[in-house]
Amino acid sequence: MQLKLFRLLFRLLNAISSAVASRLAVAVFYSPRRFPAANWENTGLALGKGETLHFDGEKLAATVWGNEGPAVLLVHGWQGRRSQLVKIAVDLAEKGYRVITFDGPAHGSSAKKRTTLVEFSEAVAHADRQFGPLHGIVGHSFGAAAVAIAMRKGVSVERAVLISCPFSLRHVVSGFAKIIGLPSKSHEKMYPLMETLHRCPESELSFETIGPDLKTPCLLIHDASDKYIPLKDGERVALAIDGAQIVRTKGLGHMRILQDDGVVACVSQFVCAPTKQLWVTT
Repeated sequence: MQLKLFRLLFRLLNAISSAVASRLAVAVFYSPRRFPAANWENTGLALGKGETLHFDGEKLAATVWGNEGPAVLLVHGWQGRRSQLVKIAVDLAEKGYRVITFDGPAHGSSAKKRTTLVEFSEAVAHADRQFGPLHGIVGHSFGAAAVAIAMRKGVSVERAVLISCPFSLRHVVSGFAKIIGLPSKSHEKMYPLMETLHRCPESELSFETIGPDLKTPCLLIHDASDKYIPLKDGERVALAIDGAQIVRTKGLGHMRILQDDGVVACVSQFVCAPTKQLWVTT
């Protein structure tokens, strides 16, 4: 019902003014919905210690598993929350790592209502400064893109895992525009508005630009049945990063991929492997 109303609203707005329609589309795009955590997520969070990430005047909820060992940062995706990564967190903590997750701006218990991809990446950089130095970093979906942007801007890690990673912001925005029924004229007007919000050209949010600058060993994990970020995006990301590996899964979609025991083991294997032996068993 909500989607039908959105489509009707944008159809009417676009008939009146494509500029107004595009401005509202940007506002909606960057206003994430929040969903309650599942029981298994809360169980996993309870095994860690509550912390606070201080970012841009806000206190973001964080959880840390383990007191010692190399630090690994986990970053959730759009409309996600830190608890979605607890299976990976607990597994790495059991292997001797100190694992950190946090609720991104406008996500989880954050007081903000809106955020952007660039702001999300800046939160990743703050987490690195507060909890680092980092041995590894794992990002999912929108969070994977934020991780890559943060790495390009100076966050240093020994290895990175990008799960269900989009190739570019344009790919994601174009999919969103189709969902809400926004015509191409209004859709294209979204990008200049976003560039103003991001304070950078759209090209800097694409792996055509990001990929060649990443020198960290990277593992891509992507499911063939992902309806939100298609597998071809992950494959293009892997090609854009020199030496990156990609593991393709089947039947896990966009979210269950974070709960799968095989994926959890794959992440741990890559994070734990000596630098000279970085490889994964598919």
